[in-house]
Amino acid sequence: MRYEIDEANRVLMLDLVSAGSADRVLKATVDLITQRSELCNWDWIVECEPMTDDATVQHLAKLAEAWGPPPPVEAVTVFVTHDRMLHLWARVLDFQFVRRKHFIERDIDIARRFVARRQSARMAKMNGK
Repeated sequence: MRYEIDEANRVLMLDLVSAGSADRVLKATVDLITQRSELCNWDWIVECEPMTDDATVQHLAKLAEAWGPPPPVEAVTVFVTHDRMLHLWARVLDFQFVRRKHFIERDIDIARRFVARRQSARMAKMNGK
C-alpha cells in the first residue's frame, strides 16, 4: 500500500487502492501503526477511489483493536471518494475510534485544505485565540 508521511504537518496520506484487497489494506495499516504508533494521533487522508468491495466490519474491528489509545486532541480522517454511501461508514467509525472524526471529500486537494483548516483551528484553540 502506498503512503506518504508528512512529518512537518503530522498528516498520513494513504492510497488504499494501491493495496488491492481489504486484507492487504488491513495488514499494511496495522503494520504501519505498529511501527509508528504516533500516527494514530495524526490526521489522515485516505484515497479510496474506487473503493474495494471486500471490506467488512471485521476488518474495521481488527483495525480498531490494533489502534492505540485515543489521541490527546481530536484528529480527523478524510476519505477521498465519490462513493455516496461511505459517509455511513464514516459515522460508524466516529464511534469506533475515540477522538477521531471521519469525513468524506471528493478531491485530494480539497481534503488537504480541509485538514489544514482543521489544524489551524485546533492550533488557534490551543493558543487561546
